[in-house]
Amino acid sequence: MPTADWAHYFRAPRLLTSDWTRVLCTVLLGLTIATSGAAADFHVDLPQLNELTPRPGLVIDGSNSNRYAHLLDPDFLQFITAGAVTLEVGEPLSFDPHPAFIHATERLRGQAALAEERGQLSNFSQGLPFPGELQGADKEAGERLAWNMRYAYTGDSGVLPEIHWQLKDWRSEKVEFEMLFEARLMRFMYRHVLEPIPFVDPNPQDAYGAFFLNAIDAGSYDGTQALVFANRDDMRELNGWVYIPPLNRTQSLASFSTEESMFGSDILPTDFIVYSGRLTDMDWAYLGETYMLLPFYRHDLVQLSPRKARKYEYWHVDFNGRAGCFPRVQWQVRPVRILVGTARDPAARAQKRILYVDAQTHVVALWKVFREDDALWKFALTSYAHPNSHLPENNESGAPIPTAFSSIDITTNRCTTVQLLTRVNVADVTAEDFDTGRMQSGGGRGFRRR
Repeated sequence: MPTADWAHYFRAPRLLTSDWTRVLCTVLLGLTIATSGAAADFHVDLPQLNELTPRPGLVIDGSNSNRYAHLLDPDFLQFITAGAVTLEVGEPLSFDPHPAFIHATERLRGQAALAEERGQLSNFSQGLPFPGELQGADKEAGERLAWNMRYAYTGDSGVLPEIHWQLKDWRSEKVEFEMLFEARLMRFMYRHVLEPIPFVDPNPQDAYGAFFLNAIDAGSYDGTQALVFANRDDMRELNGWVYIPPLNRTQSLASFSTEESMFGSDILPTDFIVYSGRLTDMDWAYLGETYMLLPFYRHDLVQLSPRKARKYEYWHVDFNGRAGCFPRVQWQVRPVRILVGTARDPAARAQKRILYVDAQTHVVALWKVFREDDALWKFALTSYAHPNSHLPENNESGAPIPTAFSSIDITTNRCTTVQLLTRVNVADVTAEDFDTGRMQSGGGRGFRRR
């Protein structure tokens, strides 16, 4: 195994933006996704995917990676060619959203629109805001795709009873620090399955959703709690609070920088599991459609880690590759829409993101973060299990289940990996769970119920 820094793998002949675009255009010319009305919104052509995929079970490594380069991000490919990771190919699957989401999309088709003022949608209440084919010539196509990504169907509520973090060093291949968190999340707007539908009323924060994170066993961060409201109006400043045990007080989330890492890790707050930054902070461009290998998989068909959930018959996803930085799951050929975000603020640390948006689910399983001068900074990877292969209670939920996340920083030669136990559409998650009055109460040992 080579011992050089990650940056070594991304020096010349690393693909810069112009080279990357040429490779991408070659792929796009050969692989065009056919779309036709409602059938294309959430349908994947499995016979076509089976024609395009390498043989399921095949391991892609440095000896054969060039043969499959057209199905891989060209920067990520260099991890494989350098021997830092291998990928096992999985059989293509259809990740159908919940029927209620599909029905709402068709029933309300054509109603949602980009508002005159940036930061929100008009006439939007449910479903996918902008279904159908996107046109590269449409200057607003990138913004529409960004909103589709933001409101992709991932369930109306969720409980994450275990979130295991590990901070790892690439060169020593050692785990430097471990943390354990738990979380709850809920959509207050654009709901489809759990009552009330489609909105929670009252909604004093005017938020489309909220996220509550609690540090259970995290060293000096023990007892830290974060309550974040996702603003319906994306132009608004961050809305939320953080309870800091050493200070014994709650502090406004707006006082923390979104470009500083979370809890000393390699994860940016805007790039934790999904891209959650303000859409209005970036100009969005749609580059087109292609097919790629992405970490979508069946949880019951992969070799799992020895880590068993404390209260569930569930074993977490394992990690492999150099320093154990890569989710050990199968990668499927998926239809993908390529979205590029360029920071509107020239002083922002993250100047550009390239996100591969899954065309069926509109979640993002792989994206890259760049600094100035197109300097590659971080990779972000989220593995998604098919809900029918996960916990029995997630069966037929229609939500792709996030099970593992990795943020890889090639400039510091570090990564942070996250193992997630995710339960979707949990009925006992209520709006009262996201009240500042329930903070400062658990001492890091759990959520306070009212």
